[in-house]
Order: sequence, then C-alpha cells, then structure tokens
Amino acid sequence: MNILYIIEELELGGAERVVSDLARSLDRSRFNVKVCCLREKGVFAPELEKDNIEIIALHKKPGLDISIISKVIRLIKDHDIHVVHTHLWVANFWGRLAAIMAGVPVVVTEHNVDVWKKWHHKLIDRMLAPFTKTICVVSNQVKQFYQNEVGISANKLEVVYNGIDLNVVPASDEELARIKNELHIPSDVPVLANIGRLVPAKANHIFIESLETLDRKEAPFCALIIGDGPLKSELTERGKDLVNKGKLVFTGLRKDVPKLIDLSTISVLSSTREGFSIIVLESMVKGIPFVATDVGGNSEQIINGETGFLVPKNNPEALAVAMEKILTDPALIERMSRASRKRIEDHFSLEIMTRNTEEIYQRIS
Repeated sequence: MNILYIIEELELGGAERVVSDLARSLDRSRFNVKVCCLREKGVFAPELEKDNIEIIALHKKPGLDISIISKVIRLIKDHDIHVVHTHLWVANFWGRLAAIMAGVPVVVTEHNVDVWKKWHHKLIDRMLAPFTKTICVVSNQVKQFYQNEVGISANKLEVVYNGIDLNVVPASDEELARIKNELHIPSDVPVLANIGRLVPAKANHIFIESLETLDRKEAPFCALIIGDGPLKSELTERGKDLVNKGKLVFTGLRKDVPKLIDLSTISVLSSTREGFSIIVLESMVKGIPFVATDVGGNSEQIINGETGFLVPKNNPEALAVAMEKILTDPALIERMSRASRKRIEDHFSLEIMTRNTEEIYQRIS
C-alpha cells in the first residue's frame, strides 16, 4: 500500500516529529511511504532520507497558491498513492482537496485544540469532513473541541494518541558535562526545562514568574527555556534578572533536546492550550517528572501526583508550588520517574501509535 504524508514542512515541532516517526515505523513489508512537504523539506528530512524515504518539496508560494492542488494530484497519480494522510491546517486544506479530487481516500490528523480557527476555517473543516475517511485526533480534548466547537460528527473522529520510541539512549556523563559547561549551568543544582516555541500559547512568561517565586524562597535551581519564536526578545527582557543571577538560560533553538532533557530534574509546560505534547512523552520516557498546566491532552498523559503534577493555567504560584514539591522530595522524584516510564510503555509507545495508524489505513483502503 502506497502512503503519502502531506505536511507544510518538516521543521522542528510535535506534528512534524509524528510524521517523521510514522514514516520510519510503518511496516515496510506492507507499506511504502513518501512524504510531501508543501513548502520546503525542513530539518527532519535528512534523517528520513537516510532511511530511504523519499521527501518531495513542492515549494508552495505564500498565501493562496491554487497551483499546489494540481501538483499534489499529479504526485498522487504518478506514485499510485492509495491513502493520503495530512497533518496541520495548511496540509489538511490543500492536501485534502487534492486527494478528494484525485479520488483517493484521505485521513486527516488534528494535533491541537485549535482555538485560533475563525468561522471560515471551521466552515471549511465541516464542508470537507464528509469527504474525509477518518479524522484522527491526538487526544480526547482535541476530539471534544472538533465535535463541539467545529461541528464535526463524532463518528468521523478517532483518537490516536501520539507515541514515542521506547529505545532511547541516554546522554553520556561526558556529554552532559559538556552541555552544562556550554550553558554555564552549575553542576550541583537541579535543572528545570521549559521546551517549546516562544509563542503566546506556551505562556513562557508564566514559567518565568514561577521561577521568580522559587528564587524569592532561595531555592537552588537553573532553568532552561529551550526554543525560539516571536516572543524571544520580550521574554529575554522579562527574565533578565534571573539570567543575571545565573538561574535562567535562554538556549535558543537546539537540535540536542533529548540530551537537555537528560540533564533535567523536572520538565515544565506553562501552556494555555495543548493538543498532545510530544515534549511530555519525550520527558516521561526518560523518567523525568512533569509539571504542566491542566489544558488539552496533558491530563491524559500525566497522572496528577503519580507521574507529575497538573496545575491551573495562568497560575505561576501553583506552578512554583508543584515544582518545589518535587525538588524537595528525592523519594517523590524516584517514584514519579518509575511511574512516568511505565505509563509510556503501557499507553504511549511508538509501536502502539503505529499499529493503530496501520489499522486505519487497512480499514479505509
């Protein structure tokens, strides 16, 4: 069966990681995979090409480039595609239109609680839903949003949780020492990692405020804000006092995020909305306790009090209290570490995600 994944670009991001992982993990004896990037290939492309997965970039122009429809249709026909699977809004719109016109079954994955969508986005989603075989959603919270706020029929929506490879190789002591030296992290303090794009939905300023609370209590720590985005300069200014004290480091965009997770004591999400965070999975599989806001799929990943803590959004004090509980209780860290790893093994492995996705392809083709 020939599968075509369509996404805007394979840049650093959760949905992009899911596409990359699925493309490499599908059973090669039953599925032949190609990936279409509507714009450029992106940073995940080389690792897929090393695995002999063809990446096709169509160099879509910004905005309303209707020529992209005929380009995708030609791609579908030339490669005898049996199922098209699209991810994120741009691909879900253009890729779905092309697949429908080409007469090929199409699967869509919605990765987020997309509160940004305006009435016309929701109207388009509703109009295209009857022609879509299955709309995968990455959490029950995303399912409820698309059912209640967008108006998609429940029988079109199927929850397929994101999964992660269990065979993670931890960074060596030498690598961790090198990173600490590079980022000027003291060797004897706990590390708090806040990972993601620096955009309003991630509410990094709430994380910074929670750090200020910990700092006033004279708690030892070094926090990392890992990522880049339009709010970088604003957040850097907001956190400059902590930076000057050596308690906060803005790392910028990093390609060694798994190693940064390895040196962390706690991972933290201060988001106001989430779909089903890959960062939560990447931390839990390594046994890193998580503190996150109770939004989106976070409550489906994290068991409050067992694998981490869930706190209300926009509440830096609650975030600080949860982090302090973990930091001051080594036994709790150990319990949460074991429970986090087991929860991933039982529910959120890459094998489970891949198997569930393969079953959908077999069912609709």
